[in-house]
Amino acid sequence: MENLSAGKNRVYFISKTMGGDIKLAGDLFLPPKFDSNKKYPTIVFTGPFNQVKEQMGAVYGEKMSEKGYVFLAFDHQGFGDSEGAIRNYEHTGNKISGLQDAISYLRMQSFVDREKLYGLGGCAGGNTMVYTAVADKRLKKIGLVSALLAHTVMTFVAGGKRKNIDEKFLSANEAYQRYYETGEVVPFDSLDMEKPETKNSKVRDVREGYDYYMTKRAGKETNPNYSHLGPEFFHMDWSRYSAARIGKFLSTPVMTIYGSKAGSKPLSWYFHWKVNSKSKKRVSIKGATHVDLYDVDKYVNQVVTKLDEFFKK
Repeated sequence: MENLSAGKNRVYFISKTMGGDIKLAGDLFLPPKFDSNKKYPTIVFTGPFNQVKEQMGAVYGEKMSEKGYVFLAFDHQGFGDSEGAIRNYEHTGNKISGLQDAISYLRMQSFVDREKLYGLGGCAGGNTMVYTAVADKRLKKIGLVSALLAHTVMTFVAGGKRKNIDEKFLSANEAYQRYYETGEVVPFDSLDMEKPETKNSKVRDVREGYDYYMTKRAGKETNPNYSHLGPEFFHMDWSRYSAARIGKFLSTPVMTIYGSKAGSKPLSWYFHWKVNSKSKKRVSIKGATHVDLYDVDKYVNQVVTKLDEFFKK
């Protein structure tokens, strides 16, 4: 790899999902006074639902590289600057494959310390990171921030009446049928961002999600490659994966970090309780909400400090 320097560098690598070569775009953050002849602890990041690399990944990339890490934030297939036929498809299997390829790519770089290669997952990316780390022992430790770690529970327990859940599935099934027959993917408001009640929701995490994704803070106006729209049939995949269910099989050391005021906090507790790893830690960031840990400096700085301590120990 040529012409790399301290700070952010645009890189590309190949994902071999199901044998098809797909070019993925990433931002590789390198430490101050970067020297390609040295070896550095390295972090691969996967982010929240439908995010692109310029959002949460960029915030943590800058801060963790300043701590001396090589840090890769990348667009999964179909997102941002990466190739992929179906755009903005939150598909856990594809994302696991992308993470595995990102790990392979990083291990090919001479300046990456293979024995200090770590994973970091934010929100829905925490779920993906756990599924990857269960079987991929190239990751030596993983960190989970504001992680959604029980998709199945969220779908079937918190999703309301079973009749309503099944109606949602049927609608997703028909959307996939349409795609299969015609190749057409109808844009779908996956996070209900366009509903009038979302902006002023009584649920703080929902309201703050709107503020993050639909304004200059981190939305399309600031990050043109981001979209809150994706295929409706993501619902089928989303319901099948729950990190808490496989936690007892995770041997990789893990740190789970959540805001003390986050609606997702119980999911972090539930996952931590289920994890069988002898080296597990959970950290509460006092006063922070779920979305605060994406980009609010006074909280993110605390997370970065905790992650640094965990990875370097």
